[in-house]
Amino acid sequence: MKKKTEALQATNVHKSYGLVKANDGIDLQIFSGTIHALVGENGAGKSTLMRIFQGIEKPDLGEVFVDNEAVNFTNPKQALKMGIGMVHQEFMMAPDLSLLENLILGEEPLQNNLGVFSRINWTQARAEGDELAKNIGVSIDWERKANSTPVHILQFVEIIRLLRRGCRIIILDEPTAVLAPPQVEELFNLLRKLSKSGTTIIFISHKINEVVAVADYVSVMRRGKISFSNTIDNTSISEIAFHIVGDNEKKTNNLKGCDRNIGDILLEINDLSSNTINKSQELSAISLQLHSGQILGVAGVSGNGQIELLECVIGLRGASAGSINLKDQNITQLGVFDRRRLGISYVSSDRANEGLSLSSSIEDNIIAGSHRDSPISNGHTLNKRIMRATAVERLDRLSVKYGNLNETASSLSGGNQQKLVFAREISNDPSVLVVSQPTRGVDLNGIKAIHDIIIDFASNGGAVLITSEELEELQKLSDEIIVISNGKLVGRVDGQNSDIKEIGRMMVVQGGGNA
Repeated sequence: MKKKTEALQATNVHKSYGLVKANDGIDLQIFSGTIHALVGENGAGKSTLMRIFQGIEKPDLGEVFVDNEAVNFTNPKQALKMGIGMVHQEFMMAPDLSLLENLILGEEPLQNNLGVFSRINWTQARAEGDELAKNIGVSIDWERKANSTPVHILQFVEIIRLLRRGCRIIILDEPTAVLAPPQVEELFNLLRKLSKSGTTIIFISHKINEVVAVADYVSVMRRGKISFSNTIDNTSISEIAFHIVGDNEKKTNNLKGCDRNIGDILLEINDLSSNTINKSQELSAISLQLHSGQILGVAGVSGNGQIELLECVIGLRGASAGSINLKDQNITQLGVFDRRRLGISYVSSDRANEGLSLSSSIEDNIIAGSHRDSPISNGHTLNKRIMRATAVERLDRLSVKYGNLNETASSLSGGNQQKLVFAREISNDPSVLVVSQPTRGVDLNGIKAIHDIIIDFASNGGAVLITSEELEELQKLSDEIIVISNGKLVGRVDGQNSDIKEIGRMMVVQGGGNA
């Protein structure tokens, strides 16, 4: 094990927002040149602690030490100067600039220093980028635009940018969320190389198997406290999971059950093609059948057509060729409203902007889409009493935890926000449920609840078309998985009995994830 010299330390750190204790006496040691995983449910306090480390927030009580020196950050610039940087889930890239321009943005090497008349030394910039990329063992096409670059390459550039700015402590927030398995391994190899060279990595993740695969240490946060810390060699997946969710831990294997009957075809897609819109992935001649009682998973590297396929099914994107049939009715030319009336519901991957109106009440969100229907409406006015009773019934059906119906949807946890969306979308008994990224940003307890919702829907005769960047999730839920690469259907595999490496190979090798 590496020599234990502390790169970063939190001692008795407290941070409250009103009556909510986000950090409640945090004691945490991060050793130099190690990969330290930080795990925990949403709301456990991880983000608050990282904001304190970055100088975005100040602790109410307690101290932070960098290289055994007490620091009192008041802004992120001070933290960056001390060598602390973070790669966020949403990359901080200017999409229309080249990778080289993004690399130096804000810290451009100059040929001369003449204020607004200064000129950038592009030769030096390129040399610095090439050297840093070579040192960590990656190849970057610096002239490529960020908006046309695969996500794993963008992630490498984010890391290189922090290294160029002298960061010795790099925080990675859910870094594998949008990566295919081969790309995850590439990232892990990079992190191991950085660790060996002395860089300290804080690896924030919900994926315990990945934590065990890459980290040297793991700490679990629960209810604002560090509930568990250990070396990876001296713990296990089950022990980590227990400390995350305690008595609420439940097995997720064999989710599909054995008593679900696969019935008639509910949705049939024949030779579906769709043109690119605003640089989105075009689709080419995709065909599939979805039966009652079936969960059909759609796998692919992010940006290869999975979302576009789902948007075609629900009517948000038009078809340039082919047909979509719902229970033998051609719906190819119908809009979203008519498709929903015929029995298609949709859970968007972007619940904050598409699935919910976070500034509106919980009641308004759970009723949305039914406000024209009897008995909630008589065509002219809303019956507030029936509307409220319907809202309570829908929320209770999926055990959504909330305080008051008049509170905004933003007051709910990520898991309860997602359960609210599911509760609304299945309320009118649709025949087909289209789901994108069902558990993104949801903690372990929420994940189990949402998986149960999907399983129950299919067990009652519904059909589910689902895409997720979590391949293990697709394996656990799906009866069959189709793989999409560059807008084409390139493979089909059995769900739970599939080989995740084979799925990853189809996703990447067949053209979907090459840089």
